[in-house]
Amino acid sequence: MKRICLFYFSGTGMTKYIVDRLSGEFQKHCVSCGCFKIEETNSRNAAPAGYDILGIAYPIHSFNAPKIIIDFVKQLPKTNGMHTFIIPTAAEENKINYASSDLLIKKLSKKGYKVFYNKLIEMPSNYAIKYSDEKVIQILAKANEDIPSIVKNIQELKPCFMEKRLSSKIITLIGRIEWLGAPFMGKLCYIKKDCDRCGKCVSSCPNKNIIINNKSVKFKWRCGMCMRCIYQCPKNLISVRQPFKFVRFDEWYDPKLFE
Repeated sequence: MKRICLFYFSGTGMTKYIVDRLSGEFQKHCVSCGCFKIEETNSRNAAPAGYDILGIAYPIHSFNAPKIIIDFVKQLPKTNGMHTFIIPTAAEENKINYASSDLLIKKLSKKGYKVFYNKLIEMPSNYAIKYSDEKVIQILAKANEDIPSIVKNIQELKPCFMEKRLSSKIITLIGRIEWLGAPFMGKLCYIKKDCDRCGKCVSSCPNKNIIINNKSVKFKWRCGMCMRCIYQCPKNLISVRQPFKFVRFDEWYDPKLFE
């Protein structure tokens, strides 16, 4: 029986949705799959010893793996050819996103991990444009339909790589500017006056970017633009000033769509 160690980052829950279904499908095939949130894992002590396959799942941020993923992989222990798969998620199945794992694969390869599978899964948008319920249902149905074949291919160590164009590689390089711009967006976030300082935004932020100080909520300089605080606020009271105001939509999807 193969044992899989799957590290993942999920800002607003879309990637976690996929991780949960991958894990469930692996279990159907009697494959043990341990799933670990990256922000809750010390990568220096996260040696996948005792596992046969390593997996990494993440949402694509500006045509790249999020910086929190890259920083995590930099600290992973070295290995001797451990088979590794990557599952990016994005709001669109577009070749422009096909180079998002390039830097991640490079970092993994230097550590001795053998990436054999890199497959993008489309999920609903959580950035700027909110999809209709009908479109969300359609996208989730397609993702769920693809999960069994993805799991089967990973079990069989069947290679899968997305065809990358030079244009997508260039856009990926340009997109890393987001790593510099994200902290500025975080500083432009603000809390509306009805906030009762429940602290959920503080506890849920993966970069520990939010603090409650003197009965006010403050944003520091470590934002990663994952949008988690905005959409997990129970009262929908976190907004963003210009020029980043466009990035969020007014209300999160109906949770029942994801059940």
